[in-house]
Parts: sequence; structure tokens; C-alpha cells
Amino acid sequence: MKEVSFTGGSRIGWVNASWPLATLTARAQELKLSTLGTYTFTDQEVVSFELYGSIPILSSGIRINHNRLDYPEKVVFWCMGNREAVLDDIRSVGFRPQGKAVERPSGFAFRWSAALLAIVVWNVLLLGDNQFHLASRPGLPGPLTVLALVSVFAVSSALPYSAGLQRAVLRPGRSINEITPYLRLLQLVTGLVSLGMGISLFATWST
Repeated sequence: MKEVSFTGGSRIGWVNASWPLATLTARAQELKLSTLGTYTFTDQEVVSFELYGSIPILSSGIRINHNRLDYPEKVVFWCMGNREAVLDDIRSVGFRPQGKAVERPSGFAFRWSAALLAIVVWNVLLLGDNQFHLASRPGLPGPLTVLALVSVFAVSSALPYSAGLQRAVLRPGRSINEITPYLRLLQLVTGLVSLGMGISLFATWST
């Protein structure tokens, strides 16, 4: 089956991935954006294409207006070349948006009670380090800070696979796929920072 493929960047929700971390692939009845996860659409799930952004290279893309409620509403492919040429190539393989717009649930997908609990636990751990560790060893990360980071990494890694956690964190009727890009960003940031802090702590304790 004939297909076309393009390399660029993406924006899923408010999470951006720069070039060359996204690939847009199109064939007759399927459009796939591979970036921080894989987002696949049939022609019945794409409502329209929209030119998005106006700064060449920095913010010049194609927004995929879709009706999949389990994906973030904003899905953008950042183009490195001519956007109209990309759309022409997509049409040339036979992909045509056929979907109808649907009303999306309002508000965030997660429960505010879960978010508030996470903020309270995070701040308790950081304040504990500030009170008991940083006062005596300024400039060095404390074990409670590392624990806070590792906890965020562990929860964001487990959420996509744990139905129990999803029931506790998500509002009724919402999908984990709506927040997957944010979870991957949390995994990346907290994983790298906690690893660096852990190495720093180990080096300090071993001397």
C-alpha cells in the first residue's frame, strides 16, 4: 500500500517535541503520528487539517483536528518544509478527512483531589529536606528530595498499566491516553534529575 512519511516535531496537548522526534505517516485510510507515543487516526477520526503557527522552522505546523476523545485535543505536527506540500502528499496517497466533530468533555482529565494530594506530599518531602538535611549540608540534594522525584517517576510510569491507579487519578469517563504525553514528560524529567541527584548523594556519602 502506498504511503508517505515526514520527519519533524510535534505538540501533543501542551507537550512539545522538537525535530526530529516526530514522524507523520499517511496511507489511504490511516494517519499515524509517532512521537511521545503513537497516535493513529482513520479517515473517519480526522475532521480536518489546519495550518498552525506562522514562524518558519520555529512554529510552522499542521494541526490534526480529530474526534478521538481518548487523545489530547491538540495534536500538531511541526513541519520543516512547505506545509501545503505535505498536505498535498497526504492527499496523493488517498487520505481524506471524513470525520465529524464531536463535543469533548470539559475540564482536566485528572481528579483535583489526586492532584492536591500529590502537591501536598511533594511539598512535605521537600520541606522535610529543607528542615533536616539542607540546613546542615547546604547545596547538596537530600534523600527526601530524591524520594519525591523517584515517587513521581514511579507513579507516572505505573499509571498507564494500573487500572486501580487510573480509577484513583482520572475523572469518570476519561482516558489515560489523554494525559500520556504529560506522564512521559514527567518520567523523562524526574528520571534524569533523580539519577543525577542520586549519583551526587552517593559520591558525597562515599567520601
